[in-house]
Amino acid sequence: MTASTATVAQRVVMVHEEPRHRLVYDTPDLRVLDVQIQPGDTTLYHKHDSPITYVTIGTSSTDQMILGGAWNNTQPRNPPPGRIGAVRAVQSYVEQSLTHRVTNVGQTLFRLIAVPSKRSGTENTAASEPPPGDLISENRWFRNSILRIAGYQASTGYTANAPTVLVMVRDGRIIIERGDGWMTSLEVAGQSTIMSQDEHYRIRNGAQQTSDIVFVEVR
Repeated sequence: MTASTATVAQRVVMVHEEPRHRLVYDTPDLRVLDVQIQPGDTTLYHKHDSPITYVTIGTSSTDQMILGGAWNNTQPRNPPPGRIGAVRAVQSYVEQSLTHRVTNVGQTLFRLIAVPSKRSGTENTAASEPPPGDLISENRWFRNSILRIAGYQASTGYTANAPTVLVMVRDGRIIIERGDGWMTSLEVAGQSTIMSQDEHYRIRNGAQQTSDIVFVEVR
């Protein structure tokens, strides 16, 4: 390895600056990152220092190297580990930041929609109604749920209790009817939109197949 190659390998960026963590939204409350690692590709070293929720869009076998350590020697699996639509919240980065790089050792695209929080969180977890659908997890920083909506059906109306990211799990056609009369359409897996706190909205499925929408409420 040349000196210049070693320098690139050790360069550390913040998670939202890492090229494979494409920044989709950046608001005062949160960021939305579209993480895509192709087979055989490796990220730069990147630092996590805030709570984050991950929504799985594409699965593959991955390995990681913590800065100053070695690869875990993870071997490819077929089928790959993980489940499309799985949601995972990580709180530990608040107490102890993590700097690592990730490589895709599998044969398929590894893809996540990641939502790092910029908020301080709330200790009062019972202060408001949870987001729509089935509640998956709840902690100081996030409430995560998933709504399964049948073809051509519509939900009741909701009000966002906190800034909330809606993530399309698979291709389809979900229409978000906002209280101000505007509509947002999500049609491709991994597409997302943000509802502001106290914004009114309704979800409508504009396609025949059942669709799943993940809600990430940033508290």
